[in-house]
Amino acid sequence: MLQQCACLNSLDRIFRTRHTSWGDAVLEKMKGGSSERLVVRPSRRRGETRAKLTRYITVTLAALLGGGGSALLFLVPLYADPALSALAADFDPVPAECVTERRDDRLGLDNCTWASCREGCTSDAYKCIQLHVKYKAYSEDWRPAVLFVNIKGCGYPPTVDCENFTTSYGYVGAKYPCYWSRADTSVVVPRWSRGEQVATVTRTLALPLFLSGCAGIGLCALHCECRPRRRRRPPRRPPRLPTLSPDDTSVYRLA
Repeated sequence: MLQQCACLNSLDRIFRTRHTSWGDAVLEKMKGGSSERLVVRPSRRRGETRAKLTRYITVTLAALLGGGGSALLFLVPLYADPALSALAADFDPVPAECVTERRDDRLGLDNCTWASCREGCTSDAYKCIQLHVKYKAYSEDWRPAVLFVNIKGCGYPPTVDCENFTTSYGYVGAKYPCYWSRADTSVVVPRWSRGEQVATVTRTLALPLFLSGCAGIGLCALHCECRPRRRRRPPRRPPRLPTLSPDDTSVYRLA
């Protein structure tokens, strides 16, 4: 009987140790298993989604900023500058009567200091056509002037077609309406629209500037601390005690 009791006690101890070790292993697996992942995964996913969204927004804003700057470099000399110059010339909105008086076909860089029409504004012209006209506005006397295709006298196709321009206005005696500049009365152009020039300036100057500014503000808000820092108030110093002369100290001592 004693031997049987001893055997039973030993089996009970072995079963308990195995049970506890198995339970500890299960708990360890639960800590690193699906139960912990269910709790950690949402926060990780939120962080990854936020990082991806920030990355995509940054790339988009950087592309807008670079595109706006490139557009300004390309559009300002080609479209915005001529439109601003035309607005500064202050052409009369009422057309005058123009007549071509003389046509000069010139060769050489020294002779082609100006041209009535030139395709391309960046290179010097070796061959040019100069049209001299006279115009009459508001029943006044005839005034001499030179005819330009626009205020710059140059441009790019299809807006500027010098062949058609010369065919229409480049022969002596041609009559047509023209617009004279109130800033320089010796300059006339065959076509003029103030609203068209304002729209050109808006498209080529205001829109790229607006997009670039918005993109820059967005990048600053995403990656920089744009808020002004609050100034810290200096710590309050304790009030200073008045300095006493030797006579005052002697009085205090006697008192």
